[in-house]
Amino acid sequence: MHDSPLHLVASLILSLSIILIFAKLGGEFFERILKMPPVLGELIMGIIISPFALGGIILGSIGPLFEIPLDTHSGKESMIPVDSSLYFLAQLGAVILLFEAGLETNKKRFFQYLKPATAVAIGGVSLPFLLGVIATVLTGFASFNSLSELIPALFVGSIMTATSVGITARVLGDMGKLDSEEGVTILAGAVVDDVLGILILAIIVAIETTGVVSIGGITLIAVKAISFWFVLTFFESLVAPWISRILFLFKGSGVRVCLSLSLAFLAAGIAELYFGLAMIIGSYSLGLALSSTNLKEEIEESLQKINYFLVPVFFCVIGMQVDLGAIFSGDASLILTISFVVILTIFAIISKFVGCGIPALLFGFNRVGSWRIAVGMLPRGEVALIIAGIGLVSGVIDKQVFGVTIFMTIITTIIAPILLSPAFKSDKSGLR
Repeated sequence: MHDSPLHLVASLILSLSIILIFAKLGGEFFERILKMPPVLGELIMGIIISPFALGGIILGSIGPLFEIPLDTHSGKESMIPVDSSLYFLAQLGAVILLFEAGLETNKKRFFQYLKPATAVAIGGVSLPFLLGVIATVLTGFASFNSLSELIPALFVGSIMTATSVGITARVLGDMGKLDSEEGVTILAGAVVDDVLGILILAIIVAIETTGVVSIGGITLIAVKAISFWFVLTFFESLVAPWISRILFLFKGSGVRVCLSLSLAFLAAGIAELYFGLAMIIGSYSLGLALSSTNLKEEIEESLQKINYFLVPVFFCVIGMQVDLGAIFSGDASLILTISFVVILTIFAIISKFVGCGIPALLFGFNRVGSWRIAVGMLPRGEVALIIAGIGLVSGVIDKQVFGVTIFMTIITTIIAPILLSPAFKSDKSGLR
């Protein structure tokens, strides 16, 4: 009886209601009382009700509110510690959020700032990777003695390169700054960052599994990732007017919005399944292509209502994946573990500020603009959580290193919205 489809659906609806209530209460508290971005409240509420905190408490015969699901293949705890249906809804929210961000972006300005965005992304990947490796070796969790002993450090470095564009897009969208020079540079930089991050992760996985790097394999991944984004962005820009004309042939209520959203899902799915890019890159690129069409305002108006429901679920579920207790679950001493946490977190912040801020200064932004861009590229968010989970499941990093990277991720994810709001409140130009 308890395994019947209706029982499972009822359980999902109950879980979803709890997530929405806590996410909205947290967002309201942070926005109205603390005068801070609501996304912070949604993230922190997710941590509080996660399976590792209040959500894991057994409530008599009811059991825990949120139980960590088991992997269907291994029988062990799943890499993603939330129900797959909830995770699906959360990712759906992320895809729609970035589709809307693409619609709100000025396409001409996007391509105008693609060059500085590429420089920002290169700096924002290379320096965090290097400092991530150094921090792991310095604290004794990896070693330069051999390639196999260095692998954990390389994996931590790859986690450090991540940029969560979802966090930044939400805050800038709430402030109406997505279309600013800095906002466009951040979003374009995050796209390039994703491509570079995939290449680094592919190289590390190749080293870990075979002990060598296949130049041909890495080149193939690079060509696929870059060509997909290039074709999606430039080709869709050419066909977007035709898509708009075809969709305007439909007169039914909500049909054009529904079909536009279907195309965003199509782009997101193809990006992830066939080209190794994040789904949000696919949906953002399609939104960017449609941003100059007559469909823009109609789609935006409808998406806003959907986002009120799905986007808070996305950020709350990110928080629910955080297990701070994992930091102290290993064999290393408490002092050493705390040292690793502090050093890695400081390096994570400094590396994005320097790695993204200096290239921005060199490519036409002043100190105000470069600061905004650096802060916008700071949060690691769901991207880092996914990479860390891959490392833990594959055995490359242990639970303690995993916990440390999760702590770093949540700190950068929380700090970024706090700094973003005051950085963009001033109307001062960020250009030289």
